[in-house]
Amino acid sequence: MSISSIAQGETNWYSTYVAPGTTELVIDLNWGDASNSLRLRIYTPRSVLGPYYNAYDGVNGRIYLYMKDTVNLHSGIWQFEVYGYQVTGAQDYTIIWR
Repeated sequence: MSISSIAQGETNWYSTYVAPGTTELVIDLNWGDASNSLRLRIYTPRSVLGPYYNAYDGVNGRIYLYMKDTVNLHSGIWQFEVYGYQVTGAQDYTIIWR
């Protein structure tokens, strides 16, 4: 888990190692303020997922993704790009991956 803040036009990066045989991954980007909008893009070893925006999952102020593959997810380093898409001032947020 990481707690940070972001302003309009800024980009913050995070990464995690996905081990071989991993079949599920949860990514939860939560900032709670529906008046601001963040964007999430995910870089796997083989593809780019997204971009995902504020109301992607039907909840404003949060992007919650549950990824599942019955065989396995691509192993290796996954990177998460959080971008201040429409932000007034500075927006605090948390990002969790597990």
